[in-house]
Amino acid sequence: MNIRKALPVQNNCIVCDWRSPGFFCHLPEDVLKKFGSLKITHAYPKGTVLFIEGQEANGIYVLCEGKIKLTTYSEDGRSMILRVAEPGEALGLSASVAGHDYECTAQAITDCQVNFVRTSDLLRFFAEHSEAAFNAIRDLSVVYHKAHLKVCSLGLASSVSDKLARLLLDWFEHSAELREGTAFSMEFTHEEIAEMIGTSRETVTRLLKIFRTQQLITLEKSKLFIPDRRRLEAVIGSNRVYESERCDDGHIST
Repeated sequence: MNIRKALPVQNNCIVCDWRSPGFFCHLPEDVLKKFGSLKITHAYPKGTVLFIEGQEANGIYVLCEGKIKLTTYSEDGRSMILRVAEPGEALGLSASVAGHDYECTAQAITDCQVNFVRTSDLLRFFAEHSEAAFNAIRDLSVVYHKAHLKVCSLGLASSVSDKLARLLLDWFEHSAELREGTAFSMEFTHEEIAEMIGTSRETVTRLLKIFRTQQLITLEKSKLFIPDRRRLEAVIGSNRVYESERCDDGHIST
């Protein structure tokens, strides 16, 4: 695959079209120029692994464009997607600042452009520029908030169907396409969705079918429709889908 044709690389942060308020790299021009002198720009095709859980943190990866999934693994090989990073985020930031190993594995799920900054350069940059250090604090705070919401969603949900409904509603709420209606792109495979809510691919496939049968959602190619958000919200905490989650042997799917 020719990554340059798929994704135009932007090397100059000052004139970058992707940078916007809230991005880690949204800095005053003089500070941004300094950041630009420290970074190494890479374009990665879908599927590329940027770093691996347990690997020594040698720097941060600032995501300019694309999406990257952050995954952790259990000792027996089970995986869970912690979150999907969006443009503007600095990946590996907490590990680099704290001097720890990377806590998870980062893999591109679309073609991406990433700016890499070595840990030694990063810490010196923060010491010299308080604006950049503040952006780092804000970025870590946002990550903490997302982690808190996910822990609450997974920990307080009474069933797998609750977790799936919460996930779909969260995608709906944060979809850029929300202005155009109730449809948004279904960007993830059933396996990836299962890794997000801590269940099996088969369970996700079965529950999506149940949701469609009960007309809670409609799937058309890569587009997912939520006809009535309130009806899907009403499923959470109810027994409406609970009985449908039972496997053929009478056990509850997890």
